[in-house]
Amino acid sequence: MKYAIPITENKNWDSPVGEHFGRVPLYAIWDQETNTLDIIPNESNHFGGVGMPAEFLATKSNAIICSGIGARAIDLCNQLGLDLYIGATDTIRVTIDLLTSGKLTKASRKDGCDH
Repeated sequence: MKYAIPITENKNWDSPVGEHFGRVPLYAIWDQETNTLDIIPNESNHFGGVGMPAEFLATKSNAIICSGIGARAIDLCNQLGLDLYIGATDTIRVTIDLLTSGKLTKASRKDGCDH
């Protein structure tokens, strides 16, 4: 399984998690099977518009882990069959520990933030 995590700067496993999936300069793609990271830039103009950043779709990730995400983005993730977890915090390392220990929430539309 591959997970996309929004980050604000590249510090590898210690990269700080961004607050909103579509509004970050970078994404970390964590491959759970190989326990590797791939850092990719967000070069889209995705600011509450329709669609997901092309860079994310190209990675063929199965899930998103984020701190907050809008209701429309949750709907789109559901349409694309992507799992979505909220509650990411601090760094990639901390967020992955939260996921693997079952402490992140699988998001539904009611969890969408207003922005």
